[in-house]
Amino acid sequence: MQYFRQLIFLIFPVCLFAQDFSNQWTGHFSYFQIRDTYAIDNKVYVASENAIFIYDTDTRTSETFSTINGLSGEVISAIYHSDTYDITVIGYENGLLELVIDDEVRTFVDILEKPTIPPVQKRINHFFENQDKLFISTEFGIVEFNLERIEFGDTFFVGPAGSQINITGTTVLDNSIYATTASNGILIADVTNPNLVDFSQWTTLIPGGYNGITLFNDQILVWENSNLVRRLEGTVLTTVVTGPANIIDASVSSEGLTVVTSNTALIVDSNFQEIASVVSTPEDTFLLNSALTFDDNIYIGTRTKGLLEIGLNNLNSKTSVTPQGPLLNSAFGLEALNDNLWVVFGQYDVNFNPFGFGPLKQCGISKLTASGWFNIPKDEVLGVTSLSHISINPNNEDQVFISSYEDGLLEVNNNVATELYNETNSDFGDALRLNGSVFDNEGNLWINNSRIDNGLRRFSPSSSQILNVNLSEFIPNPGGNLGFSDTVIDREGNLFLGGWNSGVIGYNATTGNLIQLSGEGEGSNLPSDYVLALEVDRNNQLWIGTFRGIRVLFNTSGAFQQNNPQASQIIILDEEGVPQELLFDQTITDIEADGSNNKWVATASSGVFYFSSDGQETLAHFTKDNSPLPTNNIRDISVDDSTGSVYFATGLGLLEFKGTATGPESNLDNVAAFPNPVRPGFNGPVTIKGLTSRANVKITDIEGNLVYEEISEGGSIQWDTTAFGRHKVASGVYLILVTGEDQAETTVSKLLIVR
Repeated sequence: MQYFRQLIFLIFPVCLFAQDFSNQWTGHFSYFQIRDTYAIDNKVYVASENAIFIYDTDTRTSETFSTINGLSGEVISAIYHSDTYDITVIGYENGLLELVIDDEVRTFVDILEKPTIPPVQKRINHFFENQDKLFISTEFGIVEFNLERIEFGDTFFVGPAGSQINITGTTVLDNSIYATTASNGILIADVTNPNLVDFSQWTTLIPGGYNGITLFNDQILVWENSNLVRRLEGTVLTTVVTGPANIIDASVSSEGLTVVTSNTALIVDSNFQEIASVVSTPEDTFLLNSALTFDDNIYIGTRTKGLLEIGLNNLNSKTSVTPQGPLLNSAFGLEALNDNLWVVFGQYDVNFNPFGFGPLKQCGISKLTASGWFNIPKDEVLGVTSLSHISINPNNEDQVFISSYEDGLLEVNNNVATELYNETNSDFGDALRLNGSVFDNEGNLWINNSRIDNGLRRFSPSSSQILNVNLSEFIPNPGGNLGFSDTVIDREGNLFLGGWNSGVIGYNATTGNLIQLSGEGEGSNLPSDYVLALEVDRNNQLWIGTFRGIRVLFNTSGAFQQNNPQASQIIILDEEGVPQELLFDQTITDIEADGSNNKWVATASSGVFYFSSDGQETLAHFTKDNSPLPTNNIRDISVDDSTGSVYFATGLGLLEFKGTATGPESNLDNVAAFPNPVRPGFNGPVTIKGLTSRANVKITDIEGNLVYEEISEGGSIQWDTTAFGRHKVASGVYLILVTGEDQAETTVSKLLIVR
């Protein structure tokens, strides 16, 4: 019966053709965390955490592939390239298999979705090509894949009695297939045997646990969890290389054998004599995951510094050949302004615990400019950990203040960390869990501070003086208040803070009055007092994102005159006309208003929503399934009003959506419509940008008949090219008449529509 069960366990191919999103999206993935490498001809194939790049050693250029090109965004475990079939193969921790063929990504979910294999045992460890077959080593067995037919073959369960065991690698020599296992020894079978699905056809040569196998000059080499590489001769193992530490990988090339430990790449010749070695030192520290010697260069795949190229004859010369990108994929806080984006990677968990993901880490800071990425490494941020929130000084964009949720307030000037404000040099004291911050019109930085009575601080960048606002009226036990999230400010200078279990606290900086919105029903109508996100939109309305839904405070100033200010839910009609609460029971992680006052809303499990300014219309809903987002857990959003670009921070990478809604201009000198002309087949909206706030936009045909009119809420509007939503307008020239709110400025533009 056991044999019969194995025979019917075949993997039937489920191939999905991935979509390319490069027209509307840009991926800003980190390529510094190298997982695996492979080289052939003049190319090095490199797997980073969840994207790959191909480095051409002749042209010294790289081509990247990410979710933008159709990759899954999951964590990669192995990479291989078949020169015979010109196919790049990518294996994942979760068992997913992806092939890049002619720049097109094909995704195979067969292993991933196999119910009889536990999810924790689906990791793909290694690839080996033999004729038209690719042997895939996994944590449950060996899977065949036919590279010529692009389909799965048999699955071999080769453990005792056909059980699932962890295969760390395979190779073929003289019609024998060898497999190393994590704890079941070295196995051998006849590779031409058509009945390899029968576990009894596999023989254990030597017991033990082995981390890998390779073929070097017709010799089988294996390595255990030790510093030894051994040659297999029959049933005897002979040590041929002794490394300085435990061997984690080895690769073969015409230059020799490259043996990899966590801090050394050792190259030996065919006689196992050392040719060269690259060693991590206190002055030049790195940790390795892989390395290979190729074309008179050593390429080391590091865990934090990307791919480094080192001349085999000039070991003192290291060159990074890593594509540009942020330091890490785990973006946590974003701030975009005037075509610059700042990114930090510190984090806390759902309970505002910065230790929730393990020991605190220094992660550095990344900045995206028009010319590319600039990174401030972790050893240049004055020892600060858990950087969580960014505020750019609007009066001096070269000055940036970054909150640490453990160490204080970091000041950065001209891309250099210059000062850390903490208990030693400021009045912040020793309770230094700082988070959301915002500048007021007078140039002061308001910042929230958890676990103390003075939960709101006003910091003066010019004098470093601090004004404290005591919040104990609403939080009598500050130690029990695990954290504050956002701090925002409205047009009148009123400040609002979101808290872990304190709802929304408002502060009028002129009168000193404090208010609180908390509680459901007869309280302030919040669905939850755990508030994660706040946004004051262009109509001066406060949007509130909570652990269980969304609310709006329509009159922020009036709330200070009320005994029990009320927030309102947004009621929409579903597809069947039934009233529903917008984003009922969803965990809202961020809310941002764009240049058209439309709302981008991030969630913890449902991706990101794009709503009309009043929330009544869903303009877009991006998820992992219909966009290049690598996960549906969105941590932060930032909108660049100068370009319309929208940035999304996730734990698996940073994405940019090329939006069109820009912020309001100071005049109407640059009003423009695009696309212009509107050509046949275009079904999207026309964007009219360069508007001042609350400008009146009228669109008429050439005879003066009005077909559309709108008051702008930001710097742009969108027209669906219909006559007030009734029908598409005909081909022709249309006039766009724009008048400023005070009617002192007017401009006229032309738009050509061709149906």
